[in-house]
Amino acid sequence: TMSEILCRQDEAVALVTLNRPQKYNALSAGMLDTLLSTLKQLDKQPDVRAIVLLGGPRAFSAGADTGTLAAASAIELWRSGFSEKWDQIATLEKPLIAAVSGYALGGGLELALLCDIIIADSSAQFGLPESHIGIIPGAGGTQRLVRAVGKSLAMEMLLAGRRIDAQEARQAGLISQLTEPDELEARALALAKQIAKAAPLAAVMIKKAVAASYEMPLSAGVAYERTLSALIADSEDRASGLAAFSNKQTPTFRGR
Repeated sequence: TMSEILCRQDEAVALVTLNRPQKYNALSAGMLDTLLSTLKQLDKQPDVRAIVLLGGPRAFSAGADTGTLAAASAIELWRSGFSEKWDQIATLEKPLIAAVSGYALGGGLELALLCDIIIADSSAQFGLPESHIGIIPGAGGTQRLVRAVGKSLAMEMLLAGRRIDAQEARQAGLISQLTEPDELEARALALAKQIAKAAPLAAVMIKKAVAASYEMPLSAGVAYERTLSALIADSEDRASGLAAFSNKQTPTFRGR
């Protein structure tokens, strides 16, 4: 069978594609496992500095595969670790960009929300329809959507099952860029290549600091940022970055 997760590399960028088009990239437990192991492997590769996560033209992902979940009892679901697996995506160190075309619904939107940046094309549709099939999001949707778009819009999407299009998603701050469908992959790749020019240690520290901003009070977050800022002063990359800057050259970063 064709692999449900495809991976290719372009310079320092890895492009990971959800490839189950006949099911609108609905995420089965096995597909999520493969996605997670692929991302974890890329996270360890020094030659990869940013990762782009893509779906297909009709769907980024229409959610978790309800077929595989419907048969499981509550205890089986709880013990399966299915929900916890999503959290491991949030702990990746490499910058992760979701490039959304078509449907990003339920678990598909939750997956995008786990990424650092979401960009979308004009065909994108975002929603959390769980309440209308008798369930609620279980992979962080109620928590991360509120933080991304604010309470009122999140509540409309959660309670009324309302979908928003790419234009509204951009106005709400859910996505950072809106492109035409034929430009989405190129735009995501260009953004990832720009990110890949950053010092790898700086990128890791920025991800950790921003993640911490959701978990701790402002004063503690600023103190944590200050610690990381002092720590990176000890890196080889900072020395070469400052030298290159003063000589008007492009630095070569090694992640040390």
